[in-house]
Amino acid sequence: MSLLRSYPRPFQFGFALIALLLFIAEHINGRFWLNDLRVYYGAGEALLNGEPLYGVAHGLSSGVFKYAPMLALVYALFALLPYSVAASLQYLLITLAFLDGMRRIDRLVRERFLGGKGEGYLPLLLIALACIVHVHRELHLGNINMMLLWLLVVALEELLRGREVNGGLLLGAAILAKPHFLVLLPLLVLRRRWEALGASIGAIIIGVLLPALFLGWNANLEVHVAWLGEMAKHNASLIYTGSDDYRAVNTIYSFVHRAVLKYAMPASGSEAYVLLMFIATAFAGFVWWNERRGIVNAFAFEFLLLVALVPSITLTDTEHFLLALPFVAYIIHRLVPRSDPRWLVFLAVPLLFMYGGNFEDALGDFSDVLIHHGVLGIGSVGSLVLSVILWSRSNHMPSRTSNPNT
Repeated sequence: MSLLRSYPRPFQFGFALIALLLFIAEHINGRFWLNDLRVYYGAGEALLNGEPLYGVAHGLSSGVFKYAPMLALVYALFALLPYSVAASLQYLLITLAFLDGMRRIDRLVRERFLGGKGEGYLPLLLIALACIVHVHRELHLGNINMMLLWLLVVALEELLRGREVNGGLLLGAAILAKPHFLVLLPLLVLRRRWEALGASIGAIIIGVLLPALFLGWNANLEVHVAWLGEMAKHNASLIYTGSDDYRAVNTIYSFVHRAVLKYAMPASGSEAYVLLMFIATAFAGFVWWNERRGIVNAFAFEFLLLVALVPSITLTDTEHFLLALPFVAYIIHRLVPRSDPRWLVFLAVPLLFMYGGNFEDALGDFSDVLIHHGVLGIGSVGSLVLSVILWSRSNHMPSRTSNPNT
């Protein structure tokens, strides 16, 4: 029983029980599909059998593999197992990543951003409720976003402890799984984290070359060229202009276009890239401003902010917004046990509902309205902007003892 008294063990045991009950219910209802895992599993089988990785469907008619060949190599190990066993293992890994990830994120937010705020179960419970829709979808589909967030949080912890090589290697592994995390490398340059940058690049190079041991050099080059082509095709349209394909509806580009730019110009790829350059410039200015002021823990905040921005600047599914979880945690910790500042509740609650309140079974047809207008994307970006404002207001005074690289 002493185990249950250790924070946050009761929460972890409680959620583990819920995950187990959901696991059983999915089997009873014949819904234990993990369709995203079917794609990774099929790609692993294709690699083992010498079949094409890209441009073909794996497991589903829409199951086109869009990840790096290195990820297919990892899931080739899963493909050695019966699919039911591999699916159960994936489900377990996602659950463990959420349980330990929540613990790490909660601690990181309290200690790094809130001056060592004490432990509390109410914020932890509210954070879980705010993201439960995305966690359930992640478990049902068998995706890897929660595992990647866990990996990135561990990488950040290593960097904050001064273990540059360890942190860089873990970051490189995350980039190999999802190249969108390349956005973190310029931050390492801006913060002059050269060892971490070198380790990340080294991990990426190893991950690109390693499949050649199984495929041969020419075949490895061919699959990487095919992968880059698949990535370009997948991200060809970043602005939602109608139809039933809502994948782009939650991007920043779609929101800005629908709110302002559509009255002046038709949607185009160049519009998205101009907005992306503006975001990159604004972020670089934010880093410069923090460094100039000598703000403690600015690096941790900037690192997590880039991670959270990824689903808003690329074409992704809704469960990818789990990457914004650290800022959901930050806002909720500012709300309870009392709102700080007092006006925060009037902004934060609507944004948190937009981020995680789309319960389709509860909202019915109104859920379609939320999806059609990209409310998830608006809530996520709004939460990030609100977090930046709150954090900047709390860190407005220069610190003589701070290290600008921390």
